[in-house]
Amino acid sequence: MTPAALEELSRASGLPLEAYRRSHVFRSVRRALEREHLIDQASLAAYLRNDEAACSRFRRSIAVSVSRMFRDPGQFELLEHELLPLLLADGRELTVWSAGCADGSELASLALLLDRLGAIERASLLGSDVLVENLVAATRLARDGSLAAQVRSRLRWEHRDLVRDGAPEGPWRLVICRNLAIYLNPEAKTALHATLAGALASDGVLLLGRSERLSSPQALGLERVGAHAYRKVRG
Repeated sequence: MTPAALEELSRASGLPLEAYRRSHVFRSVRRALEREHLIDQASLAAYLRNDEAACSRFRRSIAVSVSRMFRDPGQFELLEHELLPLLLADGRELTVWSAGCADGSELASLALLLDRLGAIERASLLGSDVLVENLVAATRLARDGSLAAQVRSRLRWEHRDLVRDGAPEGPWRLVICRNLAIYLNPEAKTALHATLAGALASDGVLLLGRSERLSSPQALGLERVGAHAYRKVRG
């Protein structure tokens, strides 16, 4: 795929395709061509501009969204027994950012965990995602997913492209970004990790997915405090 073709598809889809792994983009483009019965990338770009459903299908193939309530139980056990007690011990408000929140299941699960720990009333939880349809699903989950009012009231959602927009205004005491960086190219992955680390408050914690790790946390001002978990070192 030529740089010009990649740029054209980026404009048509509204996603920064240059930030994703080339092999991942190529597979998504090939499948889209087969699915939509198109012959080349130029025709795909034109089709995406004129067919909202096709554009949504393509965007979801790039910005992969896999989530469910309490997915990866081991990480929620780490949160419950080690990370959250560490963050809640001083009695301060717990600000949480779920970066790439998908359908909101992860953040809703964390909110339920905080409610069980008696800490939901001093928590503020933000989920952000690049796909608007994910935020619609997250809002629906919060509204219709049998969450108690005191839990639902602590959740909010916003549209954010981490590659282009960076982090929301913080700092954040807990940042969760699981299995997003695995789809990015090395340069974009490095930039993402710097963004996440920079969004942390002093002593704040970053939790990555169980297939991810930081190769040099010290360079980001972080120290490892658990499996795939890192704390911001006081400056």
